[in-house]
Amino acid sequence: MPIYDQTYRRHEARAPLRTIRFWPITREALRLLLQKRALLGLLGLGLLPFIIRAVQIYVVTRFPEAGRILPVDGRLFGEFLNQQIGLTVLLSVFGGAGLIASDLQSGAILVYLSRPLTRRDYVLGKVGVLLALNLGITLVPALVLYGLGIAVAPQEYLKWERAWIAPAIVAHAALIATIVSLVALAVSALCRSARIAGVGFVGLFVGLEVARGVVGMMTRRSEAHALSLINDLRIVGNRLFGIADGAVSVPPVYAILALAAVLAACLAVLRSRVRAVEVVG
Repeated sequence: MPIYDQTYRRHEARAPLRTIRFWPITREALRLLLQKRALLGLLGLGLLPFIIRAVQIYVVTRFPEAGRILPVDGRLFGEFLNQQIGLTVLLSVFGGAGLIASDLQSGAILVYLSRPLTRRDYVLGKVGVLLALNLGITLVPALVLYGLGIAVAPQEYLKWERAWIAPAIVAHAALIATIVSLVALAVSALCRSARIAGVGFVGLFVGLEVARGVVGMMTRRSEAHALSLINDLRIVGNRLFGIADGAVSVPPVYAILALAAVLAACLAVLRSRVRAVEVVG
């Protein structure tokens, strides 16, 4: 009986699972992370600004004259989201430092990619963890805050001229979560130790902030403010919500270009580091 050669055929998952193969990676990583008290503490800390802003809305609705010093228009939501940027960085340190670094150290990444998973599935599964955490302290509370504003002060928020607030909240929260998550994941992909990745991630943000100050003092040019990722996110947020910040006078186009460059760099790092073959140099 003749034996026929058969070329390699990639194993395919069942049809209903083909588009969500990344979900088990996200689900299991979130389950393990949410068992850590430090992470739960950070999530709880992220709710404090929400409570403060909710009280602000209530006070202004009861005492309208307080609106002169406590704005409850779109600026409230922009200031809230800008305030949450620092928390997303801390949350990403605890939640994202070891997402890829630990897999590289243990060789688990080879196990992942030897299964019916593509590189895209793996990256989506890992970045989904950070997106869930970061959107949980930006988008979710901001939308709840907006809903609370509609409930207690419909005359302020149910106006056509303020219909832009909800889309602006979604856009800014998505931008913050995407940039911070991808940077954390890219740094993790460059390391083989979760500790080193965490230190490197924080050092990147702090170093860029220091560089912004030094270059700004030396050149006296406002464009130097675009060197800071946190500052770039705030600049975009200020533009979206009409916040006037005299301390930052950078044209939004510089911040957008800087963020686009960071996004491209992160994707390039992930593409080069996430692979099913270990390269020994």
